Amino acid sequence: MKAVLSFFILLVLTSTTQASWFDKKISGRYLYDVFRKQGVPKQAVERVFEFLDLNADKKFKLKLNEETTTKKIANKDYAVIVDFSKPSSEKRLYFMNLKNGGVEKYYVAHGVNSGEDRAVSFSNEIDSRKSSLGFYITGSIYTGKHGESLYLHGLEKTNDLAFKRDIVMHGAKYVSLEFLEKYGRMGRSWGCPAVSEAVNKKLLPLIKGGAVFYAYHKELVLMTQARATIQNVRGDQRDTSENGHNVVFEELDP
Repeated sequence: MKAVLSFFILLVLTSTTQASWFDKKISGRYLYDVFRKQGVPKQAVERVFEFLDLNADKKFKLKLNEETTTKKIANKDYAVIVDFSKPSSEKRLYFMNLKNGGVEKYYVAHGVNSGEDRAVSFSNEIDSRKSSLGFYITGSIYTGKHGESLYLHGLEKTNDLAFKRDIVMHGAKYVSLEFLEKYGRMGRSWGCPAVSEAVNKKLLPLIKGGAVFYAYHKELVLMTQARATIQNVRGDQRDTSENGHNVVFEELDP
């Protein structure tokens, strides 16, 4: 009887304990290494995997104007990393297929007040027209002034006003090779991670409904936690650590 009970406990623990994303393999290779070999920033991949491990079953409390709702990471097929350390003239949006290890890279805009070709200033303030760093969870698709757009719900102090600021993912004509050839950079948004209209049409149906979206800057990983309102890239505040820090998200205050 004791042996049967021990086996039952072991079975329950095995079935309820999720393996770490760091241990996940694709065709015999670690998914982490697969993403890194394709050029996805090391520190950003680590933080996304940490986030997925630590918050797999947690519900995030989100305030949508006058309403409050909860959302969890329901879409674990894909994740997005935007590396704002890179200029807009480079493909800095990494669309990661968590099922097969595929990575697609795209151009993405930053806020008009964040900088010219490079984003050097970030903010969570209303009407700042700057990009915001941190983890988001994707919401639903809606049709607005930019056509089909995707709600992004900020989960950190650096971006928790994203919904109120109308920070969404949408398509834009100013994110194109023609614009890049003419001006040497992509056009800029009012803070939204805008992509080309073709990329927008492709990605939105795939990443909607609770996928992880991480806006990252290698020099501001730690500072965004300590000084959440505005972060500026300066030579005296660079974070050169390989690993950021574990971020566990419980239910957020409304």
